[in-house]
Amino acid sequence: RTAAATRRASGTALTLLHGSNLGTCAGIARDLGTDGEEHGFAPTVASLDQYTERLAGSKGPLVIVAASYNGRPTDDAADFVASLENLAPGSLTGLRYAVLGVGDRNWAATYQRIPTLIDERLTAAGAVPLLERGSADASGDFGGVVDQWTEDLWKALLEEYGEATAGEAVGPAPEAEGEGLYELEDTSESVRGGLAERHGVQPMEVLEAYELVDTDHELGRSKRFLRLRLPEGVTYRTADHLAVLPSNPEALVQRVANRFGLDLDRTVRLRARRRSRGALPVDRPLTLRRLLTDFVELQDAATQEQVAVLAEHTACPPEKQPLTAFATADPETFREQVTVAGLSVLDLLERYRACELPFERFLELLPVLRPRHYSISSSAAARPGEADLMVSLLAAPHRSGEGTFRGIASHFLQTVDAGDVIQARVLPCSESFRLPEDTSVPVILVSAGTGLAPFRGAVLDRHHAGSTGTLLCYFGCDHPDVDFLHREEFAAAEAAGAVSMRPTFMHAPENGARFVQERIARESEEVWSVLEAGGRVYICGDGRRMAPAVREAFMAIYRERTGASDEQAVAWLAALVGSGRYVEDVWAG
Repeated sequence: RTAAATRRASGTALTLLHGSNLGTCAGIARDLGTDGEEHGFAPTVASLDQYTERLAGSKGPLVIVAASYNGRPTDDAADFVASLENLAPGSLTGLRYAVLGVGDRNWAATYQRIPTLIDERLTAAGAVPLLERGSADASGDFGGVVDQWTEDLWKALLEEYGEATAGEAVGPAPEAEGEGLYELEDTSESVRGGLAERHGVQPMEVLEAYELVDTDHELGRSKRFLRLRLPEGVTYRTADHLAVLPSNPEALVQRVANRFGLDLDRTVRLRARRRSRGALPVDRPLTLRRLLTDFVELQDAATQEQVAVLAEHTACPPEKQPLTAFATADPETFREQVTVAGLSVLDLLERYRACELPFERFLELLPVLRPRHYSISSSAAARPGEADLMVSLLAAPHRSGEGTFRGIASHFLQTVDAGDVIQARVLPCSESFRLPEDTSVPVILVSAGTGLAPFRGAVLDRHHAGSTGTLLCYFGCDHPDVDFLHREEFAAAEAAGAVSMRPTFMHAPENGARFVQERIARESEEVWSVLEAGGRVYICGDGRRMAPAVREAFMAIYRERTGASDEQAVAWLAALVGSGRYVEDVWAG
């Protein structure tokens, strides 16, 4: 190894701020803080709101990792973003900063809106960017963008604030020359530990587990009910989320074993040859089965950087060529052919059998297994010590056209029964998604399938409190005899005046309404009266089809009632969203 001149900070203050509802941005900021210490900085990690009107007095460079929620700031960034309006030109002269935006380009109208706004306001106040704003897309190569932006950030920070040092010997040790990050060492010790500490999850006992749908019916698609006992001291508010740490299914793990010729019962100790941000838990004995089941993501779409590694390990020209083409394609082409198709590293290894990627390098490419988020479907008022979930079994033709895609978490939760213990933690939902405490404010709820989950909690809250305020609940299902979820429970709440249920049945339409947007259109007069009275609208469920169709239904009502143009209707809905009167919690499945 050689001693190289490196750059290192000498205790320079580094402020790392995050705007995060579900923890992604906060996690990135914490990782940057850990890296900062390694590079000689003195990092401080905090939410954006904790630095409201404090930027002018901050020392050292500033790094912001922020997301948007329906085009608005996250709950821990609202005050900070509002305060940017008051920044005078030149008030931040001398401040160096960097912004990483997190978002999902499926929501083009609001994609990167808040990170862009922060970047523009800081520049207008005289601050100078260290590097171009990063844009990480949850529907694209998210990890690759974050990693590249992080690398560029440290290069810029150390160039600006680091001092040249005669560094320690760098590069691989002689015996590791040309090898990857990991090596496997056989051991006879038993399995210990897990990812609980990293993800902040705790053990929660399953009290009840049963099927909500008549799966014997030809239209039956599994939706499972789970009731969990919360650990002592853990509380939640209605509409909060539960982050569940799943396990990979046996069939998926077996695919890895078949591709690499592994004995899954082999016990090993995973040892890192060098420090790596986001590395797997190391120095603990475990079987290969446990490693692949409980520690790594096996179905994430491959990144361009990962595909380049596969190409490097493929000598056969007919198979090397397509991998190289993927690795060198422009970002949009790669997104269409790999990301949108959902092709994982494992999928590509099975397609291109000539790739001779070592198993240890395969592990190096895999992200750590992460929790999945589910809306809690119970009432915090009625059942404060328990949390209910509704879980749809995700099984559909793979977007690549090859085989079937099965959701990791939904299949994991299909296997648990009463008495089992899972690892989970409560996460707050956005404050804007909570129903108004004033029950005189009329509310419209719109969902389909298990998107009903947070609204069940809201209805149970109102039933528990004896509220009879206007609450219209539009709910899409397949058939009244198959998947009208919690039907008796909602009937009791409706009889008590807590809610007016407005179901639609795709395969048994009533008055011609097969979908929620069609019933909303049919009941436009009542819907319009709710909006005219200052009512609020909450949407939960499918973001690819349902949410856009519901938006169009509301805009159509506005055009019909006011004679507005298409452009005016779009502006009207945007104003509702901006004021918090039209809120979506949707996913692009």
